[in-house]
Amino acid sequence: MRRYLGIDIGGTFIKFVYKKGDDIEKGKVYIREIISKNRPDLIVDEIRKIVKKYRPDILGVAVAGLIDKKTGVLTASPNIKPLENFPFKDELENSLKIPVYIENDASLAAYGEYLYGAGKGSEILICLTLGTGLGGGAVINGKLLTGVSGSAMEIGHTTIEMDGLPCHCGRKGCLESYVSSYGLERIYYLYTDQKISSSQIITLANEGDLTAMRSMERFSEYLSVGLMNIVHIFNPDRIVLAGGITENYPAVVDMAVSNLKNIAFHLPFRDLTVKRAELKEFSGAYGALGYAENESR
Repeated sequence: MRRYLGIDIGGTFIKFVYKKGDDIEKGKVYIREIISKNRPDLIVDEIRKIVKKYRPDILGVAVAGLIDKKTGVLTASPNIKPLENFPFKDELENSLKIPVYIENDASLAAYGEYLYGAGKGSEILICLTLGTGLGGGAVINGKLLTGVSGSAMEIGHTTIEMDGLPCHCGRKGCLESYVSSYGLERIYYLYTDQKISSSQIITLANEGDLTAMRSMERFSEYLSVGLMNIVHIFNPDRIVLAGGITENYPAVVDMAVSNLKNIAFHLPFRDLTVKRAELKEFSGAYGALGYAENESR
């Protein structure tokens, strides 16, 4: 019986899902301090520890950034800098001595929700991951849309404001500049001149603070513009929204969908369902697990 491990490498945690037969176990490891040391070998060491514990036959890896499909090199990762231009796939396979399948984290979040969560049965599924940044993934007729080079679905780096706020990618006016944890912090700052974390803003909004609620409403307006662009390009039957912001302040989804109804074409909106992710923070790890299982057959 084959054993599979899916891991999702983020800016704060490595999250993992292990499967043997019908048995599934999941967990996470804190790595923010390791990332701050700017040493990719330390990240590999953390993965090696998880692999040593579970001894999988196949490993799937979800990681934030642009992954060259031909080489497995992470060519750009604004939020996990130590892994940029690092031969990640080769290093893992050489170190672990097992096959490794690596993909973008948002793409695998979409795949995870398609296989195990809110995207089941979808014909055209789009998933947005709202966290430190803004990622996008698509599953069309059961297949991941990865692009020729492996860099498809960078929804967060579509421009919605010419000469707008600076993005972590180095450009200006990207959707991510407004629809992400740091985007929310910027919106709140514009209203208050106060710098507080996105989690604090969400807590205040949940407590009824009017400025925080206004910030969330403005955030939802930018989100709805991004959703409108997705709807007009892909005409999906389902959009799944993942990440801590939508999980901890669900009202932002309802606000965005309400605004989307007013700005999107009626025809594609008619056949669309927008849901929050069912797998929550483990969408990417489940996607990595399913990807490893299906690609290794």
